[in-house]
Amino acid sequence: MTCTKLGLLGLCVGILGAIAMPASAVQGATLTWLVLDKNNANPTELKALLASEKDSAHLTLDGEVGNLKIAVTCTDPTFKGIYLEAKGKLTEGGKAIFTGCKVYKKAPLTEEYKCTVKSPSAATGTIETGELKGELVLIESELQAKIEAKTGLTGNLATLRFEGSECVLTELNQIHGDVYIKDCEGFARTHKPKHLIESNGNSTNLYIGGHSAKQLEVTKILGSAWVKLANDGIGSNHLELDWSGMDAP
Repeated sequence: MTCTKLGLLGLCVGILGAIAMPASAVQGATLTWLVLDKNNANPTELKALLASEKDSAHLTLDGEVGNLKIAVTCTDPTFKGIYLEAKGKLTEGGKAIFTGCKVYKKAPLTEEYKCTVKSPSAATGTIETGELKGELVLIESELQAKIEAKTGLTGNLATLRFEGSECVLTELNQIHGDVYIKDCEGFARTHKPKHLIESNGNSTNLYIGGHSAKQLEVTKILGSAWVKLANDGIGSNHLELDWSGMDAP
C-alpha cells in the first residue's frame, strides 16, 4: 500500500545550511520509543535495530542540478546500524542505503538521462547516505522523526555522482538539509510490528548543491517504505515486536 503523494532519497533519507526547525515544532517535549514484549504487555529494553521493507515501486528524490530537472529513483531501501535509542533518539552514525537507482528528467518517470548515478566509492546504482542522526519531535501534535547529518544541518546527507560519456549533469552533488518522517497511516503512537512512513513535505527542507529558496522549493522526496524491528545477531533481538513513539509521562 502506497501512502498519499508527497510534496517532496530520502532514505532512508532524512534523507538538510542553516535551516531552522519549523516554527510549528514543539520543543522541549519529552518523547520516547516504546517496544512491547511478545505478549504486547510490558516495555522491553532499548536499543532496537531498525530494518526497512519495500512499499512504493520507487523512492524518488525530485529536484534540480544546474537548472536541469532530475528525478533520482531507487527501488530498494535498507538501513545500516540505525537503532531506536533511549530518549526518543536514533543512533548517531547510522546510514541508509538505496539500490537500483537511476536518474530521469522528471517524475513521473519518463525520459532517462544518459547518466548513471551512485555515491562515490559505491557500485553503480547504489546511493549511501553519510552518517546520520535522528530524534522524535512533535509537529502540530503529530509525532515525527527528524533526520539530519550527524554533524548537523551544515553536514552532508549524501553525495550523488553522475557519470557517463554523454552525461550533461554536474558530476558531484551534495545533498544538505533535514528530513521529517511521519507515519502516513496515522499510527505513530499505535503499537504495531511495522509502520508505513513517508517524508513530511511541509516540514522537510532539502537542497542539492547551493542553498537557495528555489532549491528548497523544488527538492522533494516521493514514496513510502515500511519500517520494522530486527535481530542484529549481537544481543538486540526485537524481531516482530510491536513498537511506536510516545509522549513520555
